[in-house]
Amino acid sequence: MIRAPGSAHALAATFSVLIPAVADGFLGHAVVVDTRGENDLERIADATGASYLRAGAAEAWQGGAAAARGDRLLLLDSGDVPQLHWVEAVERHLLTAPGIPALLPLRGLGRSLRERAAIICESRALRPGLVVPKGAAILGRLAASPQRLPVGRERADG
Repeated sequence: MIRAPGSAHALAATFSVLIPAVADGFLGHAVVVDTRGENDLERIADATGASYLRAGAAEAWQGGAAAARGDRLLLLDSGDVPQLHWVEAVERHLLTAPGIPALLPLRGLGRSLRERAAIICESRALRPGLVVPKGAAILGRLAASPQRLPVGRERADG
């Protein structure tokens, strides 16, 4: 699920990393949640076969989760670009600790520190980079604090 408060360029950067995971059968379906009403985002979602919906920023994760298929969801913001080997890290986590949410942490000192502070203050809140059960995303809260994965994600702001 991709929350898209950003530009079409940022969304395209995120899709460029996700499409190989779809081709490999790891990801089955994408949902783009447009929080600003950008026409280009709907066009990109349609071109990639993703579902598209509009929602306010406050209800974006829950609305996208309700529209998503599958039992586990990867929550990303447009512009999030998971690093190499992210699929293997998520697969390993789902095999070894399926009941615990996982986090693909942000790379970069400033962004990483802000993300760590947010997790400490709001450890059960939904945020980009999480791999969560669909039910938790619909409820809007995690059942447990996330486990940081050994690979992360970068930002392709645009």
